[in-house]
Amino acid sequence: MMPSRRSVIAGLGSIAAAPWVVTPAMAATHNGLIFQAGPLGRCDEDKIGGPIVKWHPTEKTWWMWYYCRDKSWPKDVAPAFGSGRVALAKSDDGIKWTRVDGPLSMGSVFEPSRDPNTFDSDHLASGDVLFHDGEWIMSYFGGDATLPKEIGGVPVPEGYQFKGYRGRPGIARSKDGINWTRVKGKGTGGASVDIGNYIYGGFPNIFHDGKRFLMAYAMLHPRVFYWETHVAESTNLEDWTVIGELKWETEPAIWELGGSVTRHVLRNPKRSGPKWLMTYSALDSRFQFYPRSIAAAGSDDGLTWRRLFDQPVLTKGPVNAWDSAGASYSYLVPVAGKLHLYYYGWKEEATPVEPSRAIGLAISDDGDLTKFLKVPTGT
Repeated sequence: MMPSRRSVIAGLGSIAAAPWVVTPAMAATHNGLIFQAGPLGRCDEDKIGGPIVKWHPTEKTWWMWYYCRDKSWPKDVAPAFGSGRVALAKSDDGIKWTRVDGPLSMGSVFEPSRDPNTFDSDHLASGDVLFHDGEWIMSYFGGDATLPKEIGGVPVPEGYQFKGYRGRPGIARSKDGINWTRVKGKGTGGASVDIGNYIYGGFPNIFHDGKRFLMAYAMLHPRVFYWETHVAESTNLEDWTVIGELKWETEPAIWELGGSVTRHVLRNPKRSGPKWLMTYSALDSRFQFYPRSIAAAGSDDGLTWRRLFDQPVLTKGPVNAWDSAGASYSYLVPVAGKLHLYYYGWKEEATPVEPSRAIGLAISDDGDLTKFLKVPTGT
């Protein structure tokens, strides 16, 4: 049986945003930046992340769902995530975006459940959106008021002893992409799956392989040294069966020894090569805070993957850049022969520029996964 990446690693050593004035000095520090926190009074006035970009077949425009948090959000709820609600923006070119006022609190389109017994009562965040059989399907994750201090007899690190970190994946569906209905799962509090003795299961992506839905999601153990990716399958979005960990044909590169938190899977737009493509966040455990970069993999069945290149396809920005601390949460979109790679970036604490976290874009003009360039400031 093929060893998991986790066992291998253990063996190794266990711009519709608020406007800004572009100056020459900002040109290098803000390359890639296309969307940042919104105006006061909106659900996204404080933090944003997790871009999910889809072509709307009826409107003939680009839609982007993203998770967000306003300034009044309790500081003791999953503070590192920036999750809270889900908002929506639209674009004609996939670069310049306009916010859409949704029907829920502060302009959001999806928000936590008001039932304290549900798994997503304290916060939630988008994971992926799929258009299938005439409806939109969202995979997301959320957390409740449980305060994790010890799980399965293992103490939880202080940095995760906050409400909301006991996150679980869920599913919602919509006819218009704006008004969403939860699909109650068989897991705790209506979640799609349970997470056992892990701190959280989060950041789920979803796709349909022609026979079933496959959902992959990050799992973090209280010992916190490696972010696993687990996979579940379903034919009806309600009953999910956990298959196990995502399988790899290739051993991890040195810059991804910490595992992966987020990923996006799509059918390969090219006739040659693997049937499925995946871009994923790679965590580098050699450094403090496990800095993220974005890598690419291929698969013929959506379950067993092989890394396509020896280096990441997108890395964090230079010192003092808005994305100097990391690039993660990628979303790969084919656009007229090009590839748009949307991502979530954030800065080092000492970096003086703003924003502190935002959404970026890099483009490969010829569709080559190794030739992404971050869009110039002010594009």
